[in-house]
Amino acid sequence: MSVSHPLLKILKATLLELHNEGGKIYDTNLKLFPFCKALEDIFRLGLNTNHGHWFTKSDFWTLVYKYGERAGPGLYHLIKTVKDNQKTTTEQGKGRLFIRACLMKKYLVTLLTKLREDKSFLEIWYDRSSIINNDILSEIFLSLLAETQNIPFSLYLKNSAFLDDTWEMSEYRDFEFVPCDVLGVHLHYINTHLVVTDIDPESVAAEDGKVCIGDVMDELYTESLRGARRGKVRDLFQMYKGMPVYVSFIKARLPHGEIYRPISALLRQIDIDLAQVGLTRDKTVNMAASYKKPAHALLPEEEEDEIPVHGPDGKSEYTVVFRGVCPLGEDGRVDRIHEAVENVLQSSGQRKEVVKIQTTETGVEVRRLSDNELILNHSYTEVSACGRRTDMLLYFGYIAGETTCNMAKDFKCYVFESDDQFEAKTILCSIAQGFERTHWFL
Repeated sequence: MSVSHPLLKILKATLLELHNEGGKIYDTNLKLFPFCKALEDIFRLGLNTNHGHWFTKSDFWTLVYKYGERAGPGLYHLIKTVKDNQKTTTEQGKGRLFIRACLMKKYLVTLLTKLREDKSFLEIWYDRSSIINNDILSEIFLSLLAETQNIPFSLYLKNSAFLDDTWEMSEYRDFEFVPCDVLGVHLHYINTHLVVTDIDPESVAAEDGKVCIGDVMDELYTESLRGARRGKVRDLFQMYKGMPVYVSFIKARLPHGEIYRPISALLRQIDIDLAQVGLTRDKTVNMAASYKKPAHALLPEEEEDEIPVHGPDGKSEYTVVFRGVCPLGEDGRVDRIHEAVENVLQSSGQRKEVVKIQTTETGVEVRRLSDNELILNHSYTEVSACGRRTDMLLYFGYIAGETTCNMAKDFKCYVFESDDQFEAKTILCSIAQGFERTHWFL
């Protein structure tokens, strides 16, 4: 009776298909996905997923990371590189990046050989259903891995931002643009990714159709932008001002024309017309002009009548009275605005100041009207809520923390007074659109 396993048969079939390609295997090769999936399934099979972890499940990467220095200098360096990667944030993502790196560096044979020799380690991490912890099956697996040494994998390891979610890969492009003050791309921050929602005509980014609507900006000056704080993009652009702009994008459309599924999921959350995704600026309408606020960015009172809140330069500015600040501690919920307005108005220690409140592409700025001094400056990632009382419509406020909302521990409500109810409503819409869409411009 022959000894085999269904996963080994799948791996052998996908390996043969890659062999028959007869050339380099790039990220977008459709036959790469099932091959990598088969490798992952084999490494996961029989894994003790609750190994010493009460609240989280272990994955293949957990085993690799724990193996550490026992793997030898080359593999250990690879493990450390994957651990430090900022674009993969889950055990699954890091495990997938590690497998891709091993394919590029030809380390899979070395890894399996060392694991098979370390019986005590294998017994801790794998049960008897495992291929790796079975002498005969692991020998067959090792022979198949030896065949991968002859396949010319040409995988771009920088292309890792979506490995947390999928094995499928889109095209990754590095661009060098001439030195400029403004690149000309509008970016929307969604689920830790920066998505291009529009490209200014005649801008550097619009030249030659390199950047398209729906592309994800992944790096700027070789720095990862996944989950980047708002100031990082601006700071990098200023730091290298006067130098060529080095920026990397994950393309929205695959070579055969379909929209890359992880990017498609992001775009649906911000109501972008998928028909315009992957188009260059000269082939589409201005997305900023045609963009309609999604339902979650509408205030309850404006569901029937949307209000234009930004001027053509992406800014809006109003003269109002700054009434004061109400500390809220760790609670930055929107319903705290009701009591905060009342507390500020009843406080005799609060002084009134006539100010200019401006909502920009990046945040809210408040300047004293008399001398133009900046007295408040909050990015939209620091703003947790905005609103007003229904019985005092001239008064409005927004709540902001000392850092991004999910990390802030010191929220404050900033209260203002307008002389017109409609203007107060418009300002609130402007702030709401800003921190809900988190729209950037570079």
